[in-house]
Amino acid sequence: MLMNAPALLNEILLALKDLYEKGEEHIIYTSKLPITEEDRTAILDALGQGQIKITLQAKGQRVEWRETGIYGVWIGVFFDRDDKPLLETVEIAYFPKLASAQKEDLIESIRVLEDRLKDLFKYIDADKEVDPKKGHHP
Repeated sequence: MLMNAPALLNEILLALKDLYEKGEEHIIYTSKLPITEEDRTAILDALGQGQIKITLQAKGQRVEWRETGIYGVWIGVFFDRDDKPLLETVEIAYFPKLASAQKEDLIESIRVLEDRLKDLFKYIDADKEVDPKKGHHP
């Protein structure tokens, strides 16, 4: 029996309009709502299937997002440590927020790339010191 599918699909539609017009993202925590199997089937049928699947593996826990056939609408499933679904979401966004680079992670990335560049320059400088005629350092 359909209970909440029409209301949820309408909420998704309104959120898509807000994303387009205002740039506002929206998350619906579907696992916390009373949804019947018929609701679930109707929602998935209406949204269709997209081409992108994103898997995030962090600290022993996994999150998967699946693009739907409606651009800007993503189905997310958060798994517990035993790989059982813990939370399901519908995310209305250009890209799932948690799947994108987080600002606090960029500091670490900057440090890592700086270190790798230093190592590369050391290698290049060491290579220049080799006498090409003799094949060793002068």
